[in-house]
Amino acid sequence: MIAFELRPEGTAAHADGAHQLVWPTAGGQNETVRASMDPWLGVLGAPSDAATDLVRIASGAYMADRLSPRRTGFSRTIRLHVQVVDAARWEASCNLVADLLHWLTSDTWLLELSNDGLERPETEPAAEPAETVALLSGGLDSFCGALLARDASPRLLVGHWDNSTIKGAQNRTWGWLCEDGGIGYPYRQIRVTQAEEKREASSRSRALLFTALAIAAADGARAAVAEVPENGFTSLNPPLGANRGGALSTRSTHPWTLYLVRQLLDAVDLTVELRDPHLPRTKGELLAAAVAAGPPSIRDGAAKTLSCGKLDGRLYPGGNQNHHCGLCVPCLVRRGGFIAAGLPDDTPYLVNYLVGDSYEKLLSWRGDDVAAVRLALERGFDDVDLAAQGPFPDDFDLDAALDLCHRGFEELRAVALP
Repeated sequence: MIAFELRPEGTAAHADGAHQLVWPTAGGQNETVRASMDPWLGVLGAPSDAATDLVRIASGAYMADRLSPRRTGFSRTIRLHVQVVDAARWEASCNLVADLLHWLTSDTWLLELSNDGLERPETEPAAEPAETVALLSGGLDSFCGALLARDASPRLLVGHWDNSTIKGAQNRTWGWLCEDGGIGYPYRQIRVTQAEEKREASSRSRALLFTALAIAAADGARAAVAEVPENGFTSLNPPLGANRGGALSTRSTHPWTLYLVRQLLDAVDLTVELRDPHLPRTKGELLAAAVAAGPPSIRDGAAKTLSCGKLDGRLYPGGNQNHHCGLCVPCLVRRGGFIAAGLPDDTPYLVNYLVGDSYEKLLSWRGDDVAAVRLALERGFDDVDLAAQGPFPDDFDLDAALDLCHRGFEELRAVALP
């Protein structure tokens, strides 16, 4: 078992023997935490204690996840102690948080909370009025979501970054949305991560952190809605083989994930409505809707977004760490989406320009991904396969979801595999 404690700077450690993560009270960086905001989330206006604590818990889980190597077994046991503003509010909800983290990561989480004992600094409500907060991650889906909502009610966009590649994609995407996309909404880029080098690559807990930041931003801006824009095929993320199910497949915006988060919000009296408005669409359908609503230059803007799930371009001679590989499952879904939307794909893919030994190395390292897609397209996908991806909320339409998956697989079928 690995133990961690996240606490604001200026507090004493409560968890004996735990790896200490100390959040600077003025934001910034120390030996354990890098954050662009203080532990009371002042850059988001004046979020409530409940919203603040949700982000602290999610941040602690994210950092503990990244610092805990899986070694020979996939599942780990992680003990996490977080110093929060109002521990009593969360007393009855710790098991729900642990269940949510287990669903996302397949690990056993032992969560402990205590009050930080510090006085909350005076903060001002968010300056920009907003009715909705939406994530803008730098990915294609949130880019499309921003375009489709550009004439909607006042909103605030929020993104999280933890490395230069993600921040660069967010900056490129945001720059295009402002200059060509007609987006006039404010954007908050937030950094919260460990200062030490990560020891685990999967980081499946980040879904909770992204969602928590959107909720806290909405709470701080007194917005009624927090949106997590993701296409439904990616949200369901149907496994492409028996060895890729469970938490081995990302569950970031799976309907059950959103259901559990909503249950948690109710339990701690956070009234923000969490939703994914693009759940009924495939990636290609979402991109096609954005093409219809966006300017002619959307081709250039879409190419600036980032979807790759592996980003190891630096490991191939002649490659680039900021470029998509083109062969991981998220890249293949992206490529199928461009084809389905009828939009030329100017994304720089390693598979399109690497040559010689570098190209062969990429094919070798992505062999499992390509084989899994090919096998899934051959064997098909039925209601039994979908049911195995549950549980699902009681009101979830499984028939519509199955049809969505079939449409998503057809988009994948259009991609030329090596």
